[in-house]
Amino acid sequence: MKKIEVLGLQTIPEIKRGDNLAQIIIKCINDEIGSLQEKDIIVLTSKIVSKALGLTRKLSEVVPGEKALAISKKTGKDAQWLQMIFDEGHEILAILPLKGIIENHIMAGAEDKHIGSELIEHEQAICITMSKQGMIHTCDAGIDGSNHQPDIVSLLPKDPDCRAKEIREQIQKLSSRKVAVILADTEMFPFGTLDLAVGSSGISPRSKMFGKKDLFGKPKFGGMDLTAYELTAASALVFGQVDAGIPVTVIRGYEYEINETDNISNTILPQGDSKDTVRIIKATMRATAAAMGFKKRMLLKIASWFV
Repeated sequence: MKKIEVLGLQTIPEIKRGDNLAQIIIKCINDEIGSLQEKDIIVLTSKIVSKALGLTRKLSEVVPGEKALAISKKTGKDAQWLQMIFDEGHEILAILPLKGIIENHIMAGAEDKHIGSELIEHEQAICITMSKQGMIHTCDAGIDGSNHQPDIVSLLPKDPDCRAKEIREQIQKLSSRKVAVILADTEMFPFGTLDLAVGSSGISPRSKMFGKKDLFGKPKFGGMDLTAYELTAASALVFGQVDAGIPVTVIRGYEYEINETDNISNTILPQGDSKDTVRIIKATMRATAAAMGFKKRMLLKIASWFV
C-alpha cells in the first residue's frame, strides 16, 4: 500500500510581527506529531509569513490616487483596494465584474444568501493582476483581509521563494533534518477557489517526465505535473478557508528528490519578457481562428493585429 499523509498543526498561535516561524513550527511538530522526519514537506500559508514579516497595512490609511479613483468610478471596485494593488507594483490585466452570471455562480456556493449578496455588493469586482516577477494573481494581487482584525490587510511577500528558502534553512538547522518548504496562497478560478504554491525551496515544483514511456511503451505527451500545486491543494483540505486555524501542514510519505535550485519563479512561471507574452497571445489567437467560422476567424485575425 502506498500512503501519503497530510498532518495539520493545530497549535500554531496567532502570528505577530517578528515571530520566528521556524521555531514555532518545530515546537508544534514536536508537541503534536512527535518530531520532524527526513524529507518531510512543510506547507504553510503565505499569510502567516506576511504577519511574521510585518507585511500588513491599515486600509483606512490608504489614500487613492487619480488612477484608482477613475477605475473605481467605472467599475465600482473600492478605490483604496485598487491603490494598494498599484502600490504593490502589480499590473492589472483584467477586472471581472461580479454582478450577473458570476454572481449567480458565487451565490450557489454561499451558505447564507443574504451575507453572500452583501459581500458581492461590497466587492463589485475582482482584479486579475501580474507581479513584477511575472506571477499571475487572480484575486487582487494577493491582498487579503480575511482572518485579520477589521481595517487590516496582509500583503504577499515580495520574493516568496526567498522566504521559503530562509524558513527551510532555519528549520533544517533546528531539526537536523532535510526538508522542503512550500508557501501557499488562495487564488480564484472559474469555478471556485484553489490554494496554489507561490514559493518553494528544496523540491522541484514540477515533474520532468515529458516524453517518458507509459505502461504500453508509448512516449507520453504530458508528465509535467505541477507537484508543488498538487501538494498545496492537498494541504488546503486541512487548512480550511474560514476558521479552521490550521496554517501549517506536514506532508509525509511523498517521494521526491531534494532540489536546491528549482523554485516557483524559475520553474513554473513563464520565462521571457512582455514581448514573448504578446507573441504567445498572437499565436494563440491565430491558431484559434483556424477552427472558427469565417466571421469569427476574421475578427480574431484583425484583433491579433492590435495586440
